[in-house]
Amino acid sequence: MTSAPTAALTYLVAGQTGAHERQLARFDDDQWQEYLDLLSGLFVLTVDRRFRPGEPAAVIRFVASVRERFDPAGTAIDPTVAETLMHAALGQHDTLPATAETITAQTLLVVALVTDEGLSPAGLADLIDDTTTMLAAEPDQPAAVTPDGQPADHQPTDPT
Repeated sequence: MTSAPTAALTYLVAGQTGAHERQLARFDDDQWQEYLDLLSGLFVLTVDRRFRPGEPAAVIRFVASVRERFDPAGTAIDPTVAETLMHAALGQHDTLPATAETITAQTLLVVALVTDEGLSPAGLADLIDDTTTMLAAEPDQPAAVTPDGQPADHQPTDPT
C-alpha cells in the first residue's frame, strides 16, 4: 500500500498539481516529515543522475532555466539558495535548514529535474520506488532539508 506522502510526491512529479495539493492538505506532522524526507531523497537522486561534482556552470545554467520556467517574476526561487541546495545534494556544501524558501526551491528543482527526464508513467513509478528504496537503505540518514530548521547534519551538543 502506498503511503499518503508517497502518493503526494507521485502526483507532484506526474504534474497532477490539484491532487498533490489535496493530498498535502490532509497531512499530519508525521506525514509532513515523511513527505519532506521523500522530497529530499528524490532531490538528491535526481541531482545525482544529472550532475557531477565540480560542474558549477551546469548548476548555474540549470537554476537559471528553472527560474525562467517556474519563477518568471523572480520572487519564488533565490538562485543562491537553489544552487546551494544542488551543491549540497552533490556533497559539495552543507545542507540548508528547512524554510518555506528552501522547500519551495527544492520542490521546483525536483519538478524541473523530473520533467526534463521525460519519463513515462512507469519510469516515474520506478523513480519513486528508487527513492523509497534509497531512504529505506539509509534509515539513519537525515533528509537534505529537515523540517525543524536545523541543518540535516546538525548534531546536538551535550552541555555537560
